[in-house]
Amino acid sequence: MKILYRYIGKSILKYFFILIGFFSVVIVSSQILHLPSILYHAGIIKFLQVLFFVNLSFFKYQLFFGFFLSAVLVGYSLRENREIYAIYSAGISKNQLIVPVSAISLIFVIIALVVSLFIVPYANRERAQFITLNVKKHILDSIIQQNFMKLSDDITIYVSKKTGNKMKDIFIYNREKEITITAKQAEFINNRLVLKNGYIQFPSKEGFNILRFERYRFILDVKYIKKYEFEDLDNKTLLKILKSDSKLKNHALAVLADRVFFSIPFIFSGILGFLIGTQLNKSRDSVITFAILISIFYLVINMYFIKLIQKGSINPVIYGLILTLYFGLLMIYFYKKR
Repeated sequence: MKILYRYIGKSILKYFFILIGFFSVVIVSSQILHLPSILYHAGIIKFLQVLFFVNLSFFKYQLFFGFFLSAVLVGYSLRENREIYAIYSAGISKNQLIVPVSAISLIFVIIALVVSLFIVPYANRERAQFITLNVKKHILDSIIQQNFMKLSDDITIYVSKKTGNKMKDIFIYNREKEITITAKQAEFINNRLVLKNGYIQFPSKEGFNILRFERYRFILDVKYIKKYEFEDLDNKTLLKILKSDSKLKNHALAVLADRVFFSIPFIFSGILGFLIGTQLNKSRDSVITFAILISIFYLVINMYFIKLIQKGSINPVIYGLILTLYFGLLMIYFYKKR
């Protein structure tokens, strides 16, 4: 029995890692086209870091599809190779057969919670910050001394001398705001240009005004600013919003419900996928298509009810019950199917 359990468990994990690898390649390849062109010149290490964060951002549903389809493929493989009949002939019941799948499902429930609650939101925040900061850093690093350079459509900069991150005699002109900034020294710190001992000249009704400063942080206003969404806020911030009387209370509740209830399908999807593979007497393509349709319908349900929770039209507990009924009833149906 242990040999059979190990065989089923290893087979599910094997298909899972193959599918995750395939999904990762497809997702990263599709997202490369949406990255700012500057990142292609930022160095191979930074470029690979961006791709890593991009892949993590989509890992939530990679995990679901990968686990569900791997269970389907293992069940189908047992049926197609006639191994399932040998197993039943040996006196092993259906309940005993799904024990290893149940054990793996519990592990994936925990993994799903960690991924949904922490890893994906963190990856989205880091990706947004990483891309924005590196775009800024690349632009500032490309400044050449004793040359006028356009940092953007509106900002022109001139540096008399540049040594590493330090610069001397800086001239900056903002065409849109008609502001001129001059400084004796500047230093590139934490992706910001810190100017020292200089003047800011800006227009007024009488002509122009001049302000003297000892230290001024120049914020580079680049066109590509990657911002993370409300859905990527950390859990502590969402809980604070939830406890307040903010108008965003329902939105925060919807995000938290989406993260927590993401683990519910994993309670059933492993056993359901395995039973679909063993009980559905169809070709491999038909079985996989049927499993994908079940998954897509789940995504539609998820999107619809999360929107309702966001509007305050439904209690999140009802959504959790609907997910449980959806996957639970499907699992019971295929369990009883002969």
